[in-house]
Amino acid sequence: IVGTHLSELVRRHAYEMFTRQDTKNYCDRVAQENPRVVEDLVPKLLPLATVQRVIQNLLRERVPILDAVGIMESLGEAAQTTKNQVLLTEYVRQSIRRAVVKQFVNRQGELSAYFLALSMEQAVESSIQHGELNSIMTMAPEGIRDILARIGRKVENLESAVVISSSGARHFLRQVVEATLPNLTVLAHNEILPQIKVKSRGVIE
Repeated sequence: IVGTHLSELVRRHAYEMFTRQDTKNYCDRVAQENPRVVEDLVPKLLPLATVQRVIQNLLRERVPILDAVGIMESLGEAAQTTKNQVLLTEYVRQSIRRAVVKQFVNRQGELSAYFLALSMEQAVESSIQHGELNSIMTMAPEGIRDILARIGRKVENLESAVVISSSGARHFLRQVVEATLPNLTVLAHNEILPQIKVKSRGVIE
């Protein structure tokens, strides 16, 4: 029991423990067999600090980072157009979407999930400001509380649940629910592979 508890704590806080040196080691492992992937990325396109932040974002939502080459390659592609760490993270998630979603799919290839109402997605997206290096959500506190209450009414009594939203709202919805509903996973529509059958558990509105 203690071992299971400690393992869960490590998983939940892994992103906080992933240091700049860990990022360097991560890149070095990729460079051993794919040196060009790293050479073209760090520091030509992105500083090591940004790569660290993206990996931390992935770990924060318990996304597997074993496909280091795939992550580095997708970062290299995305960095051609943006240096924004949130947008970079979302691009990487989509490129490794099979690994992102696999853990929530049952043996029959089905994914049970709630859908977010379009009006809620639009409310979140309209409050987001994208800067050169980061994105922030400017929604008023009462708006955030309202969204959290609506989601909570559906999933608060569940041990775990998945919500599917637009790609533009996904990251910030996860931020909203993280503290209160830590076992709620938020996926984007474009992260769901075509062959996965989504079974709706309802619409959150």
